[in-house]
Amino acid sequence: MKSELTETAPTSGYESLAEFAGEPGIFWGRLCEYTRSRLQAESICLLVGGGAGSEFRVLAQSPPGAAKRIAQSGLTGELCNATSSEFSSLPGLLGRKYQALAFPAREGLPPLWMVAEIQADEAEESLRELVSKEARALADQYQSRRHAQRSEEKLLNLSQVMDLGLALGESNHFQEASLRLCNELAAPMRASRVSLAWLEGQDLKLCATSHGGRISAGSQEALALQQVMEEASDQDNEVCWPELSGTSVVSREHRKFSTAREGVSVTSVPLRHQQEVRGVVCLERAVEEGAWEHGELERVRLLSDLVAPRLENLHSRTGWIGKRSWRALRRKAAGWLGPDHTGMKLAVVCTCVTFLALALIRVDYKVKAPFILKTDAASLIAAPFPGYIEEASFHVGDMVKKGDVLVRLDKKELLLEEADTVALRNKSEREVRSNQGEGKLAQMLVAQSEMQQADAKLAVIRRRLQLTEITAPFDGVIVEGDLRERLSSPVQSGELLLKVVQIKDLFGQLQVDERDISYLSAGLEGDLAFASRPGEHYSVKVDRFEPVAEVRPEGTVFVLRAQVLGEPQAWWRPGMSGLCKISTEKRSLLWIGTHRLVEALRLWLWV
Repeated sequence: MKSELTETAPTSGYESLAEFAGEPGIFWGRLCEYTRSRLQAESICLLVGGGAGSEFRVLAQSPPGAAKRIAQSGLTGELCNATSSEFSSLPGLLGRKYQALAFPAREGLPPLWMVAEIQADEAEESLRELVSKEARALADQYQSRRHAQRSEEKLLNLSQVMDLGLALGESNHFQEASLRLCNELAAPMRASRVSLAWLEGQDLKLCATSHGGRISAGSQEALALQQVMEEASDQDNEVCWPELSGTSVVSREHRKFSTAREGVSVTSVPLRHQQEVRGVVCLERAVEEGAWEHGELERVRLLSDLVAPRLENLHSRTGWIGKRSWRALRRKAAGWLGPDHTGMKLAVVCTCVTFLALALIRVDYKVKAPFILKTDAASLIAAPFPGYIEEASFHVGDMVKKGDVLVRLDKKELLLEEADTVALRNKSEREVRSNQGEGKLAQMLVAQSEMQQADAKLAVIRRRLQLTEITAPFDGVIVEGDLRERLSSPVQSGELLLKVVQIKDLFGQLQVDERDISYLSAGLEGDLAFASRPGEHYSVKVDRFEPVAEVRPEGTVFVLRAQVLGEPQAWWRPGMSGLCKISTEKRSLLWIGTHRLVEALRLWLWV
């Protein structure tokens, strides 16, 4: 086999690769085929990657399936250690079958390795060295050429972007700018026609075509162009026909458009503003000019991103003031109803729904007022005569029965006074008899007068003795007067000792704020709850108003009387307090929650 090898490189193969300017995938595949033929190897595989934490990726192989055999051999882990610039054997028993070449690393590009399946003794060392140099030289030339080509394309793109930006900057109207865009794109992109459509509402509207061409809005040509552009707009992506390699977009309308026009190459590129598609530019190219390439599509995309904000600005200022206002309002509405800021929009919607519900739902407005339980069936028990308290049998809050002795006054002085008065009467009675027997008429009349005076005094004393035991006038409860602390203390005639009330005819004395008095009237019903048992509610009915307001530290109040409906409870006591709610007319929940604030603001802002 050594005699068949030659150290002279095939001139045609080497020169064709040295001058190749096509796509990288084609070049690397041809390089593998060329190296395989030069070394007469069973297979050649070009791998890329293998850096820190990354795996190898197959860049090219000859014949197909060569990379699979290398992966099965388990030698890919040794490639990172292969740094030789010439084909050399990999370590291990299987390494004798494989020769590896490490290409010099270039800045910004991943490392490359070429692995040849060939026995070390099947190729002369000088040939391996020569082929290694050829492979490195070809790879270096191609990468340098690609780098220069990309730099040139970037400079060309930048130049075109600047020229187009200046051209559009001179335009003050949307229609003028649209025509300039189509005309400026047609020549450098070798396009037979460039069309621009802009979003009006929810539909794309054809605005301009290159070289002053006019297409009727309702013609078949206009409809076909709109369908092509809508296909790109709906996908928010560039669409080409013939399709570019590595793309996965739906291009049915583009294919249909191209077929109907003798196979023209057509591409559509969306114009985006604030991440939204605002328009689409469509470029058509004749068959003889060739298909669209990735670099050209990238250039159009860059130009579209540049001109979209300017066109959007001009479009927003196009038309009469009503149309501009409607367009601005529609954009705002689209922003409100679009998918962005979902949380904020949900909060706004919930707030609006809540306010609408509060404004529509009407319930009874209830005036709240504190109350004190009172009754008209009460008795004030006073001291019948001056004296001293001897005994008090009940406390405040005790239930009493009619006839129960409530208080006993000391009657010792009354008994002594009674005995003295009885003795005085007896003396007067004896004097009357004596003077009558002696015929002393005048002295008899005086004695009779003294006897009558003693009888009158004695009647008073005995009445007071009866009143020393003060009894309950009816069944009730003691609400005032704790006399157990006043035992043996003096009392004056008419001095209040106790207050006894009956548990009937109870009513609540309401203290209504002056701001709510206008909502109340006699006959309204409500409920009250005691502070001691807030879970139990009892029905009441407004009886009458007190016409005079009471000024208190907490504010001015009006006193109302609310009659308790139904039978009183056994545990009720006059003097108990709580909260009463009187139902008035129906009002919205929004009014109920805000009327206090509105009234305060009206009063504060009133001039």
